[in-house]
Amino acid sequence: MSEFSEKVGGLIEAKQWNAALDEIQIALDQNASSAEHWVMQSRVFLEMKRLSYALSSVQHALSLSPNFAPAHYQMAYVLRARGQVADAIVSYARAFNLHPVLGDSLGWCHAMVLIFAQYQLAMPIAEFWSQQRPDEAGAWFLLGSCRLALRLDAIEALLKAWALEPSILDLPNNLGGAYLMKGDLIQAQHWLNIASERQADDENTLSNLALLNKLNKSNLLAKKTE
Repeated sequence: MSEFSEKVGGLIEAKQWNAALDEIQIALDQNASSAEHWVMQSRVFLEMKRLSYALSSVQHALSLSPNFAPAHYQMAYVLRARGQVADAIVSYARAFNLHPVLGDSLGWCHAMVLIFAQYQLAMPIAEFWSQQRPDEAGAWFLLGSCRLALRLDAIEALLKAWALEPSILDLPNNLGGAYLMKGDLIQAQHWLNIASERQADDENTLSNLALLNKLNKSNLLAKKTE
């Protein structure tokens, strides 16, 4: 963090909005082509709930420096504040790919997976979290959920989540689905039984149970015809 960002950041934390804007204007008068200065201005306007000004400032920052990660992070926050959550998620994923930071990325990842089903965007964030904070059950659950949705082996990640926090509601169903994909019907039955006890009327659980029953019947018929 630059001395300028640290100083203005302190004013933002102290809610001294006008003083912060004054410092930013002095900096812009000296160097109007600094994307950092425009991002800081956007931050102040966002804190002041002046969303159109916040958007304009961060857009200008990105026009000056299209690959400036802080500008993409700021754009994500501005878009979220404006209610454009789907667009905010795309901006956040772009920012994360440019320069990954932990911060509140797990919260964004959670929204990507469980609300918007953006598994490709979410998976790098979940992978990063699971590497940096291997004791975070949520990261392993989201990583496993992404891998499952993308038809990749998800069992290891989901089992790590289970070991850390078995109370995660959808974990048994996802494990059942992962074992179904692998063709291990015994383990699939085990986990889907747990899922059914937790969420008897859940559509995903019912769908996985129906598939499991279909596969069991097919295997039984195959044995009878041998």
